[in-house]
Amino acid sequence: MNVYLSENGDQLPTDVVIRWVSRSDLTPIPRSLEFTVKLIDGVEAKLKRGATIWSGRENLAYKIVKTQKAPPLGEVQGKEQQQAMSVIALLASCAPLAEPVAQAVVMRDASFSAVLRSCGAYLRIGSDFSVPRFSCFRGTQPSYGVARVLQEEGAALVLVGGKLQVMRLTDIAKQAPVDDIGQVDSSAKVDSEFLELQQVPSFYTVDDSGAIITGQMGESRVINFMPRGEPRQLRNASCVLVRTKTVDSQQCQQIQAGSVLAVGGENLVVITAAHAGMQKTGAMESTSRLWLGRLVNAT
Repeated sequence: MNVYLSENGDQLPTDVVIRWVSRSDLTPIPRSLEFTVKLIDGVEAKLKRGATIWSGRENLAYKIVKTQKAPPLGEVQGKEQQQAMSVIALLASCAPLAEPVAQAVVMRDASFSAVLRSCGAYLRIGSDFSVPRFSCFRGTQPSYGVARVLQEEGAALVLVGGKLQVMRLTDIAKQAPVDDIGQVDSSAKVDSEFLELQQVPSFYTVDDSGAIITGQMGESRVINFMPRGEPRQLRNASCVLVRTKTVDSQQCQQIQAGSVLAVGGENLVVITAAHAGMQKTGAMESTSRLWLGRLVNAT
C-alpha cells in the first residue's frame, strides 16, 4: 500500500512503513486507514494530526485523526535512536461525521445529501432519498443519526470506484458474486438464533389516534419503540445484515464492503474487509480478513 503526502505525488517511502491496515465498512464512514512508520527523515513532521494523506487503489483522501509515538525501538541509525509512530486516518469527506457538532442540526423532509452536508460532510453520493426527520444535538457525533436514518431505510453507504452510493440491503444481497473463495470448513462461522432474536428487534409505534402500528413482528423477538415511525421505516429497521462467517485469505484489495462472495454455495455480503501488510525479514507480508453476513427479515 502506498501513502502519498499530496494528491499528485510525494510518496511516503515504503521502507519506513512497518505495518498498515486498510478497512472498508458498511458504515457512515466507509473507509479508514491505520499504519505504523519509522520516524526518520522528518516523517513525523509530515504526518501531523489534521493533515490530509492519500492512499488506496482509488487514491482517496484521508484525514489523520490520531498519532501515537511508541517507545524507542532500541536501534540506532546514524546518531539517532529508531522510533515508530502509529497513525489513524478516516476518509476525509466523511470524517466530520465522527466529530461532535458545534451547533444542533434539526431537519425535516430533507434530502439525505443535504443532511450529510449540514453535518459537515462534503461528499457527493450517486443516489438520494428523502429523510422525514433528522436531529443531531450539539456535542453529538452525526454518525449515530446518519446510521439510524440508513437503518430506517434498510440501506447502507457503499463506496464503489471512489464514489459513494446509497444502496438498499436487499439490492446489495441480490448482486452477482464477485468471487467464489471456495472456503467451507476453514471459514470461522457464527450461527446463533438465540443471539439473533435478541439483537435484531422488531419495531412498533403509535399513530395520532393512539393505535399501535407494527413492523416485522418476529416470534419471540425483542421489541423496540420507534417514535413517530412510518410503517415503511418500521419494516426496514428490522432488515439487517447478520455476520455469519469470517474468512482469512491472501490479500484481495479488490474486494470491499458491499461486495458479494460465494462461500460454500451460499452468497454472502462483505460487511467489513480489512487488508493488511507487515514488514517481516525485509519483505512485506500481505493478508486480508473478510467479515461476511446474510440478510435477515428482508421485506
